This record gives sequence, structure tokens and C-alpha cells, in this order.
Amino acid sequence: MNITNTKLTALLDGGLGQEIYRRAPDVSSPLWSVAVMLEHPHVVKEVHSDFILAGAQTHTLNTYAATPTRLKKEGMYDKIEQVYQQAFDALLQAIEETQVDVDIAGCLGPLVGSYRDQPNRSFEEMRDEFSEMVDLQKNVDVFLIETMTNSLEASAACAAAKVTGKPYGVAFRLEHSGKLKSGETLADAINVVKRYSPTAVLLNCCDPEVVSKAIAEMAGLFPCVGGYANAFRSIETVAQGNLCDSLEARADITPEFYADQVKQWLADGANVVGGCCEITPNHIKHLKEILKANQFNLVRFSELGLR
Repeated sequence: MNITNTKLTALLDGGLGQEIYRRAPDVSSPLWSVAVMLEHPHVVKEVHSDFILAGAQTHTLNTYAATPTRLKKEGMYDKIEQVYQQAFDALLQAIEETQVDVDIAGCLGPLVGSYRDQPNRSFEEMRDEFSEMVDLQKNVDVFLIETMTNSLEASAACAAAKVTGKPYGVAFRLEHSGKLKSGETLADAINVVKRYSPTAVLLNCCDPEVVSKAIAEMAGLFPCVGGYANAFRSIETVAQGNLCDSLEARADITPEFYADQVKQWLADGANVVGGCCEITPNHIKHLKEILKANQFNLVRFSELGLR
């Protein structure tokens, strides 16, 4: 497979939340990796360190599950500032210990939970909640809007991120049908968010094969695209509101298999790659080695539009 190495390519970290959760099996909570962080903060720092040493150059704060909606539901909204500060502290400690200079990405995840339908809320309500999350992460270098299942929630997050003037990406999750959970096509969703001028439009937390089918189409719809897939056997139990404990990893998604998928994305026009749930530091390390061997021009996400 021929893959061009002349364009700028951003390498994100892997499945931060799931890696954290997997390393602390005594914690079981709807708040997922955030619950681990409150009880075992060293685990979060160690996972960040492992992804940094693996070679990723943009690293996301452990705030995916810490939306005001979810914290209120669990009676923990009074700890929101503590949660976000601990997320910053964990990544900053990892950066200090590894002595590697990387991008810090603020995370804007789905307000209610992953793989769900669109919340029964207005654009303005969702924008205001995302704005609260943006303010709590105002010292980041970039923002990543993740696992969006509909264009309304995605555009509300884009509106909140855009006002910061910082680079940001918006990532959709596709079903096996090739459409969003909302029934929208990828083209429809991209057409909605492009008015907010994101740095990149991405796919995340879907099967690698789903990303592989969609990247070429995306590259024809937006200048900077990419993907970071998961390695789950199925997400249906979580989509129905169950805990992450029920998720199982696909044994066939080895570092070698995943790198082959990513090589296809790059050949089809991707500029941003990385991993989502169950994509481990070993996956990212192997991917970095492949990109380095092919002399890719690796940059931080914040540098994509600067050279």
C-alpha cells in the first residue's frame, strides 16, 4: 500500500478512558474513568505517561465522562472543579515526569452518555453546558469534541469551542449503516458543522472497518479529516445505559492489524490518526514506528494549520 508522507499528520493518544478503567478493576461506576481518577489518581497519570512514551503528540484530559449533566445525575456536581483540576494535574505530572512536550487537549464528550440518541434539549441549552466545560478546560492547547451521534449536539459543542479561538476537532461516531445514530448521513453532519470552521472533522469510537469505509468520502467533504477507532466487540449494552464493565475487546485488533487500518486511512486522505477505547499504548507505539519508518511529518494537532 502506498501512503504519502509529505503532508502533516497528527498522532493522538489511544483509548485513555478505557485504559484507565481497565487498570483499576475495583472501581465500577457510570462515571467510568472519572471515578477511577478520584480514587486512584496515580493510575490516570501512569496511563498518560505510557501514551506519551508511546509517541503520541496530542493527549486528551480525562474529562470525557465529567459533563455537568452526568455529574449532577450521580450527585457529584459539587466536585466538578476538583474533577477537572485533577485531570489537569494528572496529565501535567505525566508531562513533567516524561520530559516530553505535547499538546493538551480538552475533551467535550456527549452530555448524557455515549452511543445515545440526541438529548431532548435545545441548541442553546447544550451550547451553554459545553461552554461551562470549555471554561473549566480553558488552559488547554486544543479541544476534541468526541463521539457525537447527531449534528445538533455536535454543532452546540462546536459553537462553544469556536469562541476560544483555539484549534479544535469534531468527531462523529458512525453506525455500521454508515450513518449517525440520528439517521443523518456523514455528508449532512459535516455540512452542519463546517460553518463553525473546525480544524478537523473526524470519526471516533466506531469499528476500524467503519472508519476505513468512510475516510475517502470525508476527505472529499472537508480539508482536514481523520479517525481514531475503538476495538470493542459491541457497544450495544452501553448504548442501552449499562456500565462499561459489560464491554469486551476484540482479540483480532492487534497493533499490527490496527496499523494496517490506519495506513489505509492515511492513503485515503486522513491527516489525524490515533486510537479510541481499547487501543492501548502498545497500539500507538507500533503505529508511531510505522509512521516514522515511512518518514511521515508528525506534528501536534495544534500545528496542523500552521505550516
